[in-house]
Amino acid sequence: MEILNVKNLSKKFGEGENEFFALNSISMKVNKGEFVAIVGKSGSGKSTLLNLLGGLDTPSFGNVIINNQNIYKMSDKELTVFRRKNIGIVFQFYNLVPALTVKENILLPALFDGKIVSDDKFNDLIKSLGIKGKEKFFPNDLSGGQQQRVALGRALINKPKILLADEPTGNLDSRSSNQIMRLLEMYNKKYNQTIIMVTHDMTLAQRASRIITMKDGKIIKDVKHQICKKK
Repeated sequence: MEILNVKNLSKKFGEGENEFFALNSISMKVNKGEFVAIVGKSGSGKSTLLNLLGGLDTPSFGNVIINNQNIYKMSDKELTVFRRKNIGIVFQFYNLVPALTVKENILLPALFDGKIVSDDKFNDLIKSLGIKGKEKFFPNDLSGGQQQRVALGRALINKPKILLADEPTGNLDSRSSNQIMRLLEMYNKKYNQTIIMVTHDMTLAQRASRIITMKDGKIIKDVKHQICKKK
């Protein structure tokens, strides 16, 4: 079942001689339950694409349709609500609120959405993330890997249609990177979570079920393959 449809998406900067397309007429579709890795050199447009898929920036042209809804036909308020309910986003630098505890950071999207998360649901989530017992800790009390687990929990608390991950392991050591990747794989397989991940690391990309390669703002390769399992 198709969950994402991107049509002729472009992002232009500057005018005239200074005109530059960070994205140049991108079109792609993603089905529910796919784990897609987007790769390419710095400046290829992969992070720009992810930001547009998440409604964090405005395209110059084109459309992004998530769950049959065109997100750039929405008002700012409608998009904010839609994003909170349907899109989970994990960044390289965690973006946790330092003054909030682990529990408060994870529950923040649900709080904004007026939802009450049961203790059982919250406990199941933090147990799956391997951070049970850290609920009352603050971000600065945690390792980088633990902070990224909290960020992942925050992104997943509302059971999003799509999880977007922008270099989620880029600020971590190899051991923590592998742990985060295992969590992403587990959520993809166990819960059929749709994941779109930007990464510069081809070894990590090989653990996705589909790899999209970008260059100069365009998709130059889109390949589905057998997942290389990490031992």
